[in-house]
Amino acid sequence: MPKSTLVDTLKATAVNTKAGLIDLLGEDLYSILEGGKVEKELPYGFESTLDFRNKNLNLRREFGKGYRFDFDINRMSPRGYKDDFRIGLTKKF
Repeated sequence: MPKSTLVDTLKATAVNTKAGLIDLLGEDLYSILEGGKVEKELPYGFESTLDFRNKNLNLRREFGKGYRFDFDINRMSPRGYKDDFRIGLTKKF
């Protein structure tokens, strides 16, 4: 019979811990905490994405033929500014 190694033991412990957390928190809350993002459909056709790690919020809605409205709030923008707000209306050609 082969002896189990420390790596195998740690993998088994990690799998059991993950399964225990999923049972405790539920699949939805666990996926939010593991991924750091929430994507949700809102009323009136809006879709939202909230990223906890980067502190970003995006609301978007598709209009008619190729129009899209975006509202972004970036707490820590890539340019180094705090509280970067953007509103955009785009058209696909």
